[in-house]
Amino acid sequence: MDAPLYPHSPIHSINALARALGEPAERLLALAQRTSRLYRYVPQTKKDGITPRHTYDAHEPLKTIQRKIVDRMLHKVVYPRYLHGGIRDRKLPRSIYSNARVHTGAKTVILQDISDFFPSITTEHIQRLFVGLFRFSADVASLLANLVTREGQVPQGASTSSYLANLVFWDIEPALVTRFEAQGLAYSRFADDITVSSRSPIPAAVTTQVIASVTWMLSQKGCLQKRSKLHVRKRGQALLSGESAEAVTVTGLVVDKPIPGLPKKARLAIRAAVKQLEDRVKGDLRQLRAEDEKEARRLMGRIGRLIACGHPEGQRLKARVRVLLTRAPLLESYAADAEHQPRLPASKLPSSYPDTPTISDQ
Repeated sequence: MDAPLYPHSPIHSINALARALGEPAERLLALAQRTSRLYRYVPQTKKDGITPRHTYDAHEPLKTIQRKIVDRMLHKVVYPRYLHGGIRDRKLPRSIYSNARVHTGAKTVILQDISDFFPSITTEHIQRLFVGLFRFSADVASLLANLVTREGQVPQGASTSSYLANLVFWDIEPALVTRFEAQGLAYSRFADDITVSSRSPIPAAVTTQVIASVTWMLSQKGCLQKRSKLHVRKRGQALLSGESAEAVTVTGLVVDKPIPGLPKKARLAIRAAVKQLEDRVKGDLRQLRAEDEKEARRLMGRIGRLIACGHPEGQRLKARVRVLLTRAPLLESYAADAEHQPRLPASKLPSSYPDTPTISDQ
């Protein structure tokens, strides 16, 4: 059975925990009493640009201690292959790409989502995790649980939180995955996104059983399924029903081909953003505004997803944005010199600079 494993000696006393973290026991105990006041609220929005995402960043010295808990304990767990979010693993890199690869070529995909996942994970859940999986004593587990939670909940954004979210179902998820695999079903979880798929059509009764089983697992930890994000997708279903065709996606990547890819809409949006940025920069050759350079670097991140998926246009778009970034020093230098020289009429401004490639739409 593929299950989380902590392959190191358990910690049985507060003093032993202090030695493991390289921190005085008194400091750990004192911080544990006031951790809820040691966070900075960092408001964000979800992908829709409207719904708020409540995230938090720990203040020092709690932040340093949480990083030590990650490096010296949580990172040393052997994580099962079905977990893909927020895990550092050089042997088996985890990402949205590894998560989507589990389901490539599937004919039926069941998508489920956990509602308010991080706030649903409580201090009690974490204490039981450190006792059951790590085999730490109750005192050590209680202290650690207080050091990684805020107001009784796991705070999204803290360095420890993604690891704890992966491990919260440590005692029931492995058996569920084993049962699914025996039925020829593939299972993966990326944080709060749960996907079950099959390379053959799934009967309605099996679909109902899968959804009920996942819902039961969530209920054992006090979590709820987000009904608005429960979807059963079949390859080609949109075409057969006469609706506009939409590819089946898992964590934002199309899985109807052997290699996960970005949806066509996302690829077109990246291409358009590159062209818009080129047009803005060509419109004023005397300077590259800071916001344009910032946008170029953001685009590099989006283009990186194209490259990771093997889209051939990824490298071409990267080269075009790189031209903008390499021209930035030349443009800034020209703008600085222009302040000490007579202003030329717009008609006599150079259209390009030596050794600088011409920006063109490819």
